[in-house]
Amino acid sequence: METTFDKQSATNARLKIVIAEDDYKQELDKKIKEYAKTSRIKGFRPGHVPVGYIKKLYGKSLLVDEVIKKVSDTVNAYIAENKLKVVGDPIPDNEAYQIDWDNDKEYTFEYEVGMASDFTVDLDKVAAVKNYIIEPSEEQIDKAVEDMTKRFGTDQEPEDAEIGDLLFGKLTQESSEFESQSGIPTDKVVEKSQKLFTGLEKGSTVTFDIQSIFESDNKDLGFATGKSDEEAAALSGEFTFVVDKISRVAPAEVNQELFDKALGEGRASNLEEFRGEIKKIIAENYNRESSYLLDFEIEQALTDSVKIDLPDEFLKKWLLMVNEGKFTAEEVEKDYDAFAKGLRADLIKSEIASQNELKVEYNDVLEEVKAEIMNYFGAQASMQGMEDFIDQMARKQLQENKDDAFKKYYNMSYGKKVVQFAKSKIKIDEQTVKVEEFNDIAKSKYELA
Repeated sequence: METTFDKQSATNARLKIVIAEDDYKQELDKKIKEYAKTSRIKGFRPGHVPVGYIKKLYGKSLLVDEVIKKVSDTVNAYIAENKLKVVGDPIPDNEAYQIDWDNDKEYTFEYEVGMASDFTVDLDKVAAVKNYIIEPSEEQIDKAVEDMTKRFGTDQEPEDAEIGDLLFGKLTQESSEFESQSGIPTDKVVEKSQKLFTGLEKGSTVTFDIQSIFESDNKDLGFATGKSDEEAAALSGEFTFVVDKISRVAPAEVNQELFDKALGEGRASNLEEFRGEIKKIIAENYNRESSYLLDFEIEQALTDSVKIDLPDEFLKKWLLMVNEGKFTAEEVEKDYDAFAKGLRADLIKSEIASQNELKVEYNDVLEEVKAEIMNYFGAQASMQGMEDFIDQMARKQLQENKDDAFKKYYNMSYGKKVVQFAKSKIKIDEQTVKVEEFNDIAKSKYELA
């Protein structure tokens, strides 16, 4: 086998591979013999089909499969061994060499290869970014105190359901094989459908159109059914829900017992101190939004600090090829700058992760799913029994959606790890702002990106 790499510029190259008969013959002969042993062909006993007959029937297709596999493996191995910063996929040049599969013994393949230019990431040289500390309003503190009374209230299992209760039970569809243990937060149900869930008792059955009980955002339906947002969107028709348990929280009284439960003993002895501590907690929660903006600003600072040239024309050609029929050349051209910016950010993150041996484990991915589910349930996530329920739901979501779900949450965790590491190296200036001011700042930052 002969491999030739012709680097034509910092971002473009051609890879030529010549496959000789000796490179594929042994494996091809082995596959033909396996076919002869396993094929069931009329007129021959099983396992006794002549090799020559198999060659006549399947020889060409087996040859093509084996040669293409050999070429693909060679391309991937060459890229890995030479640590090429390949972007997109190598594009085969089908016009460079014409192949006669019936007569040729040696085959030549040539590929266009697009690469990112060489670059280094020095986090010490990245420009300082600003982190906004959001100061809560009195109205927000009032609402948070109310939420605390619910969070540390008494778990009850009332006989009749009211809006605000969490209903557990079995969700099924008679016309299909759908069956799932479900948790329906009634306060998420659209107003016109809330009456369906009011007054239900343990053992009650309610039937409804699956797409009519939540807002159009499929996230609510996804959590209720234990399916991905996309799978939930595809559900249709009437479903039946049988109530197994009604869970309600009776608000706690605002007294020392609540202060100690909510904050820990000794942190507040009166309402004023309690509100002061709550203010700190709210600020921390609000600063999650600020953290999202900070992460965004760090990505911007990273891409601004590192110059990476890309094979623009190659990538546009590749995007058209892999999305054949989905996008026109004009649409690719219109969206290319945003694509290239995201690609540069991904390349920089990958380099940071590689340099510093940052890795994502399964538990990191699981925690991402659980965090999203807990955020959905809000205060109800802290209710008795919810921890196990959320853990099971998260594991089920990863298991049922497999590669797609795992990849989604893996990428989320991976990105967070890299940005978190960058935070420890980049200078960050802090500024305190009100919520409204922060919203204006964030809007302008995102719009300018």
